[in-house]
Amino acid sequence: MYTSFRLKNFRGFRDLEMTDLARFNLVAGANNVGKTALLEGLFLHLGAHNPELPLRVSAIRGIEKFRIDAETMWGWLFYNKQTKETIELRGLTDDGIERTLDIRLVEPQTAQIVASPNDGAGKDRGDGALSTAGAQYQLALDYRDSAGQQAHAHAEITPDGEVAVKRAAVSPGMPGIYLSTRTRFASEDVERFSNLERIGQHEALLPTLKLLEPRLKRLSVLVDGGAPKIHGDIGLTELMPLAFAGEGMVRLLSILLAIASCRGGVVLIDEIENGLHYSVLERVFAAIGAAARTYAVQIFATTHSWECIRAAHNAFVAGGTYDFCLHRLDRTRDQISAVSFTQASLEASIQHELEVR
Repeated sequence: MYTSFRLKNFRGFRDLEMTDLARFNLVAGANNVGKTALLEGLFLHLGAHNPELPLRVSAIRGIEKFRIDAETMWGWLFYNKQTKETIELRGLTDDGIERTLDIRLVEPQTAQIVASPNDGAGKDRGDGALSTAGAQYQLALDYRDSAGQQAHAHAEITPDGEVAVKRAAVSPGMPGIYLSTRTRFASEDVERFSNLERIGQHEALLPTLKLLEPRLKRLSVLVDGGAPKIHGDIGLTELMPLAFAGEGMVRLLSILLAIASCRGGVVLIDEIENGLHYSVLERVFAAIGAAARTYAVQIFATTHSWECIRAAHNAFVAGGTYDFCLHRLDRTRDQISAVSFTQASLEASIQHELEVR
């Protein structure tokens, strides 16, 4: 579990350090202050062995078509697109190990000439008929930790305009799952549910899901339209695809499945309140907190909602284990900083209706 995390030269962060991290961390702040970017930085740090992740987080944001050159594909990972700088993602965990991931855009040694301006598959090589995009361009990921472990991975643009990756031989750190607001992979939920059912733990999901749909009796995976889907029994003549129970139900199930599938790891959730009515938030947070403890999972979630912040605080107070912290990101000119609220300071802010978002 992270106890602190630092980002340098990443996205909109010149240098941000977050301390006082808890099991459940709720991140607030104004639009475009870096809440989602923080989750992305954590995700890359958790997957330091996997050079595919930088492109994957861009795809999650809806950016899937790139001009085939290194600065276009990876440039916006770097603060102010300063690709000569090094991105540094550094996390200290509760086992006392400091883990650092350096991300660099390595300059080419020589240029290779590649003909054809476009391959017809959505990858734009530029306006001319020639490109200098060669295999020498690399996004290098270098991992090291205070226990003496090191690993290197990289991604590169090949002469035919494809992206080739070389993963590190080791997978350092903790497992991580990122749940975005933009992209949802139903197949991943099906696989995670199936893994729980295989060991007889799938029924543990029902009490929390019943907060949104009290009629729910059981869950099952059925093939519908040639693809497996999670269905629910709510007392109708046949089981209903859970997607028809509403976005809140699907979102909550995805969160619970991610936690149960990431034992000892970190789950990242963008805009956690999406699809959830304010009246159930407190009970939902209590259930998520309990699941996080059961599976030894740390959670980082973003929000814009005052009701969400208040409900989370109340849920952890009532639960008797206050392993929760609110962090607000603030921007002052070109610098972003984090303010963390203790239980007492957040209680006082809520009682006096002070703005903490």
